[in-house]
Amino acid sequence: MAFRNNAKIGFVGFTAPAPQEYKTPFEKAKWQLDFAHEIGCTLAGVFTFGMSEDEVKKINEIKDAYGLEAEGFMPPAIFQLAGWEKMSFRGEPVDAVKAKETLEAICEQNAKNGIKIIRGAYGRLCYPFSRWNRDPEMTGKMQMENLIECYKIADPILAKYDVYFAQENHLDFKGSEFDYMFRTAGVTHIGSAYDTANAFFVNCDANDDIPYLSKWAITTHIKDTKIVDSPFNGPDGPMIAVGCGLGEGNVDLPAALEAIFANSPMRDGIHLIFESGWYGKAVHDANPDMDAYNRQKCRESMEWLKDYITIK
Repeated sequence: MAFRNNAKIGFVGFTAPAPQEYKTPFEKAKWQLDFAHEIGCTLAGVFTFGMSEDEVKKINEIKDAYGLEAEGFMPPAIFQLAGWEKMSFRGEPVDAVKAKETLEAICEQNAKNGIKIIRGAYGRLCYPFSRWNRDPEMTGKMQMENLIECYKIADPILAKYDVYFAQENHLDFKGSEFDYMFRTAGVTHIGSAYDTANAFFVNCDANDDIPYLSKWAITTHIKDTKIVDSPFNGPDGPMIAVGCGLGEGNVDLPAALEAIFANSPMRDGIHLIFESGWYGKAVHDANPDMDAYNRQKCRESMEWLKDYITIK
């Protein structure tokens, strides 16, 4: 089976949680790697938090045995490079010098491990860290200006190690705004971890992001989302966005994939990683075993993705 553009495929770990009989972080991650191999993945998106060094080594050995590529993870330090105190994380004061040292170490370690793509996200899934913030001390515009300055500092460091930072559109800004920030900073080693659906969750049309983010796509989250009547009604508004399997929602996935294949700077061997959204109250009410539901939706969505990108 050959995929267009030599694409690599995988899924985000939480979209296919291990069955309950697997208890430890190692057991859960190993199950996910076995599942990924079973359904034909060529990328690994499992987390190794809470594992010993020996267990992490074993996980990496399993990845290698299955031929699964991996991506690195960027800490929030990259958004602290300009020294803006509003970028504090978990109560720790912002230290621009320390942030630069952290970035250097992350780049060096990933380069040593043969990992070219380091993904991360700015948005914290909340109003303050988004384009909508109207606080005069932390407006969306001020946050964009900080990101531009951080990109200017980070880009030459990334280039030195020949690694790339892929920033997800993470319920913070829309595609045209990322395009503006990347262009203004003049980056060569920073781009998008393009999530095809997340714009719906900042009250924008995700399909409007296609021309802006496909051309910056270093990696992806291939996600679908649909607009449904709100189960909450009343003062919370009439409609909401909820997650769904690939091909079931309002994202024009064929258009997004075609744009990625044509325009991504990493189009040859592009990483196409399935991620589900928040499935919504109705789905949760109807499925008491959401882990099993997630596994089934992951399997179905990976089949949809493989069918679309397979060279026939």
